[in-house]
Amino acid sequence: MVVPPTALQALRRELRKRRRAISDAKHPAPQSRPILARLIGQAECVGLYLPMADEPDPLALVEGYAGRLALPATASEGLMTFCLWSAQDCLTASAWGGQQPLKTALSAIPDVIFVPLLGFDAAFNRIGQGGGHYDRYLAANPGSLRVGFAWEGQRLDQIAPQPWDVPMDAILTEKDFYVKDLSRCLRR
Repeated sequence: MVVPPTALQALRRELRKRRRAISDAKHPAPQSRPILARLIGQAECVGLYLPMADEPDPLALVEGYAGRLALPATASEGLMTFCLWSAQDCLTASAWGGQQPLKTALSAIPDVIFVPLLGFDAAFNRIGQGGGHYDRYLAANPGSLRVGFAWEGQRLDQIAPQPWDVPMDAILTEKDFYVKDLSRCLRR
């Protein structure tokens, strides 16, 4: 079922409002630390995002991680890619209003990608900002483990996914770590 664009726009507005109302939440859920440490510890490269507005910040998740980090960036064709990054690297403005690595940064395909979202449901569907950047990237890189990162207050009863939507393998909130397929998460 294709949801009318006006309905999705209204839902996104509501979810942004809901996210703004959440304050002082801590990440990640304490009980998730062992599995999160294993996920990240086995990865050669972890894809993060730099939070905008009220998005949860994934940088704390990789404290002590010795592997490579990557951030999303706009490729020359307008598609999203991931580029290697460290905290000392300079950033530039991205096409979607955030920051991204410089064009000289090397591209990478992360083993684990933390994905920002506006809403999620128990079937691991997500609602993003609406540009389709993550869905296109994740569809083209199905081997990357997809971990949605959100506040518990962004959980919805049910999302009607669009044909192009890519579900998450896991979703991390300040209250819990929801895993769709534990074997996929731990085979890394």
